[in-house]
Amino acid sequence: MNEPGSNSPNSILSDQVSFILVEPQHSGNIGAAARAMKNMGLRQLVVVNPPAWDPETARWMAPGCGDVLAEMRIVATLDEALVGVQRTVASTARHRKQGHPVITPNTLARQVFDQGAKGVHTAILFGREDTGLSKADALRCESILRIPTPEHASLNLAQAVLLISWQLFNEASERGAEFKGRTLGGSRGTTSTAKVSKGDARDELADLLQIEPAVNELVGLLDQVGYTRSTQPDKVRLTARQALQRASVAIRHIEALRGMVARIRWALDHPNVDWRAPRKR
Repeated sequence: MNEPGSNSPNSILSDQVSFILVEPQHSGNIGAAARAMKNMGLRQLVVVNPPAWDPETARWMAPGCGDVLAEMRIVATLDEALVGVQRTVASTARHRKQGHPVITPNTLARQVFDQGAKGVHTAILFGREDTGLSKADALRCESILRIPTPEHASLNLAQAVLLISWQLFNEASERGAEFKGRTLGGSRGTTSTAKVSKGDARDELADLLQIEPAVNELVGLLDQVGYTRSTQPDKVRLTARQALQRASVAIRHIEALRGMVARIRWALDHPNVDWRAPRKR
């Protein structure tokens, strides 16, 4: 993993991006936002003047995220929330007339990491669930962040946090961030996705020399069942080559295809074997 404190993608994701929830009405949404952030490697959560803060409800909505909630800052004013921040972005679906540039989450993510490499800390503001950000709060922001939707533009607070968090996580990954991997099989699991997701050489694309034996074996099978009596073998071979090349098949798929063809040929050579009968144990 990239070392923290070096403006690496990992450290930018965890230390130089804040999510600021301005007067959220429901503690459950605060917990759900913390949960969304932790899943994507973000940790800086600030809550401004929550009218009915209930820690237990927040914890119930954020299983396994007690550390993010413990580090969360609860402040009285937006000014307090913006201490140490160099750039603010307002997340809102409402149309504004103050001349803000409007950006999408993928543009935001690129900007966050480009500027984060220079030490810029970006804060993303979210308003109340019913009324959104006030005009005064939006005017504190450099730009407007809008999540594109085809028609209905009304996301739950935690849903919006999750979508933006994922875009930031994805950008960090594209820029070389490394992660330890989450635990599979619940909190007691021991297998990490870092181990599961390691590449297999058989997942690489098959080259032409690996495809050709499969083509020959397939044509041989078709010849065995009489297909080439009406169609020239070279034409059948060309069609098979074209199909496999255009499909961009992996080595494992070529191996599987050859295994299927071999099995069919063996069955044709042993017509008296009933393969539908139950296997003997």
